[in-house]
Amino acid sequence: MEQGKPFSATESPLVDFDAVCQKVRAAVEPARVHAVSLHDETGDVLWLTESSMGPDEHNAAREAFETFSNVKAPPILDYDLGDSRSAVLFRVVNVRRAMVGAVMVIMDTRGIRQDDKGAARLATPKLQRALSEFAKMRPDVGPAPAALRAPVAAPAPAAARAPVAARAPVAAPAPTAARAPVAARAPVAASAPVAARAPVAARAPVTTPASVAAPASAAARAPVTAPAPVAARAPASTSAPAAARAPTPPVELSLTDSVRVPGPAVPQPEKRPAQTVSPEVDRLHAALRRSPIALHVQRLVPLTKGSQLRRYEVLLRSKSDDSPNAAPHAMLKAAVENGLGSMIDRRVVTELVGWLVHHPEVWKTQAVMFSVNLTSTSLQDEHFIKFVGMCLEKSSLPKAMIGFEIDVSTAIRLGDKIGEVAAALHKLGCPMVLDDFGLRTECFDLLRLPAVRYIKLASEITAKMRSDKLSQAAITAVVQMARVLGMHTVAKRTETAAEQEWLTALGVDFIQSNALSPPAAIDSLSKPQKPRG
Repeated sequence: MEQGKPFSATESPLVDFDAVCQKVRAAVEPARVHAVSLHDETGDVLWLTESSMGPDEHNAAREAFETFSNVKAPPILDYDLGDSRSAVLFRVVNVRRAMVGAVMVIMDTRGIRQDDKGAARLATPKLQRALSEFAKMRPDVGPAPAALRAPVAAPAPAAARAPVAARAPVAAPAPTAARAPVAARAPVAASAPVAARAPVAARAPVTTPASVAAPASAAARAPVTAPAPVAARAPASTSAPAAARAPTPPVELSLTDSVRVPGPAVPQPEKRPAQTVSPEVDRLHAALRRSPIALHVQRLVPLTKGSQLRRYEVLLRSKSDDSPNAAPHAMLKAAVENGLGSMIDRRVVTELVGWLVHHPEVWKTQAVMFSVNLTSTSLQDEHFIKFVGMCLEKSSLPKAMIGFEIDVSTAIRLGDKIGEVAAALHKLGCPMVLDDFGLRTECFDLLRLPAVRYIKLASEITAKMRSDKLSQAAITAVVQMARVLGMHTVAKRTETAAEQEWLTALGVDFIQSNALSPPAAIDSLSKPQKPRG
């Protein structure tokens, strides 16, 4: 699937959030970007290019969304995170000017020029196109607030303006060489009308007529009327009488204006060197984004007749010229060790959902279920399940079509966290598969999880079943327990006909066999299948 290409047949964007992140990253080049995250209108993370966010990043996002909740807030905010890193957040609105989310970019502070424009210089047309694409993927949250739909107020007369001491400087002054004294500064071109200015001490946020995703109209970008001479203004040390003051309409600025916000007031933890992205991880992250992948599937062969539901395990394969259709073990190992496993799992889910949307003939004529293997990184990523929910909601695929396979040893190691994951998957209607199930007490405790529907027996249990009475009894006990709980059992690496006969006699429901059903490209499912005898 080409990144950034819409999934649905109606050509409307689905949830290819990774493509949006890469477009945002490209739009702010050549500045070095550590991470990009997409947030919904409440601040929850929809997508992370990294596996997790640190406390500094969470605090910056929380502070920004508290500011964005004010309709008069600027559309671009940036926070100093320390260690030469800054968080830049861009507010995103829909066509009705209602806020539908935000994009946060963690980048080198050096990439934000220390001038009057600051982070506002990043709001290029290329970036605005990326943010507009993200806005189209978000649900319509309703009409814009009345304050945003009100006509732009005309500038107040010079005599009625606030004193000089109560003016906040415009964020885009004239070049340094041509600057006039503060009291007689030249008007700023292409800025929205300035009807009144907030006091310097308060530095209140200013209102923009539209967010970054929806630029201001031509009428709202009219030139600012030149300020009156100093002599026509009230002295800086005295305030104008209340009766002489004009009503204070909202201040309007163009998209080139931004506010440099100090770091969050919340007490910061001491700086952690581990938060700094090393060059090695940076290179690995870039390699994972560029690595072409393909999806293969392996069918679970039923041992009993009458089974109508087709079940497949989704397998990740390399699509590179060097090793086409090979399992990328080295890539997966490196990703998990560096906390980037969630990124690969998201790519697999995105590819699978997109393929199913484009091939409804695979699942409309006969029920089918696909199980996706999850890394430990995804299980600990609180935003991964939300991402899965977004994919399923946007694609409108039938429930229980996509399940997730979790290794038993990983599930035991996560403790209470696996219970939260299972409850979330159960709520989404996603079946859960326990892989490498053994005869330990911890394994049996996992059967209490609400989403578990399939048990894959560990190979050591089935290896001695033909000669060891205890192994036969163990398999029979697990099969009987699974039936009582409404679950199915699967035996792996079963290659001979004799083994299949034994498993059938012991009551196992499915086998996963390279001899009977070898892995094949997922595209093969959309081709006419020959009936099995």
